[in-house]
Amino acid sequence: MKHIFRICSFLVLSLSIQAQNESNSPYSRFGIGELHNFSTATQSAMGGVGIADNDPYSININNPASYSTIFKQRFIMQTGGFHTTKLLQTNTQNQVVNSTNFNYLKFAFPIHKLWGSSIGLLPYSEMSYSFTDVNENPSANLFFEGNGGISKFYFGNSLKFTDNLSVGVNINYLFGNLNSSRKVVFSDSDVFNTRNNDDTNLKGFNFDFGMQYKGKFGDWNSVIGLTLDQGGDISAKRTTLTETYRLSGDLEIVEDTVESTLLNDGKLGLPSAFGAGIALSNDKWKILADYKTENWADYKLFGESDNLENSTRMSIGCEFTPDKKAINKYYKMIRYRLGMYDSQTYLNLKSEQLNERAVSFGFGLPLKRSGTLFNLSAEFGQIGTLNNDLIQESFARFKIGFIFSDIWFVKRKYD
Repeated sequence: MKHIFRICSFLVLSLSIQAQNESNSPYSRFGIGELHNFSTATQSAMGGVGIADNDPYSININNPASYSTIFKQRFIMQTGGFHTTKLLQTNTQNQVVNSTNFNYLKFAFPIHKLWGSSIGLLPYSEMSYSFTDVNENPSANLFFEGNGGISKFYFGNSLKFTDNLSVGVNINYLFGNLNSSRKVVFSDSDVFNTRNNDDTNLKGFNFDFGMQYKGKFGDWNSVIGLTLDQGGDISAKRTTLTETYRLSGDLEIVEDTVESTLLNDGKLGLPSAFGAGIALSNDKWKILADYKTENWADYKLFGESDNLENSTRMSIGCEFTPDKKAINKYYKMIRYRLGMYDSQTYLNLKSEQLNERAVSFGFGLPLKRSGTLFNLSAEFGQIGTLNNDLIQESFARFKIGFIFSDIWFVKRKYD
């Protein structure tokens, strides 16, 4: 009963955070919105690395091969969220926006000493933007808005074939809704204004695979990790509504429905992806590096590509723990983390493929005499450019995460 109460408490907390979910990025207008890289507070503090990470006390969805490292009879629950502050800049304007997001809710447990499983829910992408533009001929104001996102529910399994080799697979169910609207308000009051609304519903399955191989590199323990995402198509339904209207004070009075269509048999083509990583560790240090590429040039929604580009990301990070067993000297048990990443995003606007870079740091704070680890991270970075009248986003992102770990199904012995 005690375990069930804890799980329900985390569920309530996570769902309350999710209700405030917004990305507030003009760049989320393109593709399927602003993408998530599935990094926990632990991984974000180290630049978002994870392909070769196989910590038996943490859930690493970035490589499903890691699930088989979870200790026998140990149940792990992991959840967290983050707050982001962004400075949006153009050559003439600045704007500060804030958002608070639910990040993930995951569970992992061993089925057998060679078989581990994980299940969870996390965001895949977010769309949230609102901006205006001006048309000179004819004179009109243009209003663009978008909201929604795609969520990912996964069930993963990993098998340990030898003491050194593990392989795993995630079965992913993607679902969500993307809504975008455009209004044209003419300066001439004798001309009817127009508004267009596109509402797209998405759902379907895909798979991603992983492998990890443990070895030795001198005095260091080493792990090599590989991941492959098969991409593929998921189903899409779109409702389009175009109307003319006139303004009466703050009211929009519809004059005519120009177009109303329902497309039931569309497809969203998701990209395939490949990743490779390496990790070195000893009693105090853990050093990790990742490389990942995604084939977003293959993206299509209802046959339209949105002119996206293939993306790449390189990450490096480290963790230092002075003494994990120093129970009487708490500061020596704290995990100190540092990292950075550099990526080419899938956005190519005005012949500029946008880059994203960030540095990060954080801490892992163990709670004494419990299986709970409290994680904090901070990222400071930038995406975009001021060249060609584009938008530059500078961001500070703060994550908080909890890892609850307990031993289940053990009979207590009493004298």
